[in-house]
Amino acid sequence: MILTLLTLAFLLDSSAAFGAPPNNSTCCLPMQWEGVMATIQVTTFKGQPYVITQTMNISYDYNRMKVAMVSHGNRIVQDYKKMMTYTIVSKTHCRSAKLIGPLIHCIGRGSTYLGTFQAGGPQGIKIHEYTMDSFVPGSFGRISLSDDGCLPLAQISASGASGEYSTYFDAMEYANITTTIKDPSVFDVPSPCPEHP
Repeated sequence: MILTLLTLAFLLDSSAAFGAPPNNSTCCLPMQWEGVMATIQVTTFKGQPYVITQTMNISYDYNRMKVAMVSHGNRIVQDYKKMMTYTIVSKTHCRSAKLIGPLIHCIGRGSTYLGTFQAGGPQGIKIHEYTMDSFVPGSFGRISLSDDGCLPLAQISASGASGEYSTYFDAMEYANITTTIKDPSVFDVPSPCPEHP
C-alpha cells in the first residue's frame, strides 16, 4: 500500500499540468458517497516515530452531516451537527471526543488550484488538485479530485508540533467510490455513548 501511495504521488507530481483552472473552480463532492480508504499516518510522540497503515470502508453523507469509517469490526462516526466523533468498539463500548474543523464538501473557495493532471494515459482520469490548508486549520497539503463527479481520489497533509506530537503526516487514497449509501445504519451511534469526553 505504501508503494501505491508513493507511486500515485509521483505520478501526480511528475505529470505536466495542462489547461487553465476548471470553469467552475469550486468542486463539490457528491452529497453522499462511500468506498474504500487506505491510509498511512506517520507521527512522532515524545521523540519516538510511529507509522500506522490501515484500510477501511468510508461512508460520507452531507445531508446527515456525518462520516462513518469501519475497519476490523470497529466503527468511527463523525457527527458534524454535534461536532463529536464516536469510536464504537462494540454494542456496549463507545467513547467520544470533540471534532475540530468543518465537514469538507466544496473545494476551491479559499484553496489554491494547483493544476489539472491526467492519470492512466490518454484515456485515463482527469484530476484537479487543490491546496488543503484553507479548510484544514494548522496543516498543509493537497487533495486530488476527479474531473468527472468531483470524487475524492487522494489526499496528503502534514502539520507541525502539537503538544507532545512533534510532526504529523497523513496520506489517504480512495477507491471503489459509489454515490449511494448502502446501509444508513453505519451512521448510528449506540446508546448510551458519552456526549462529552
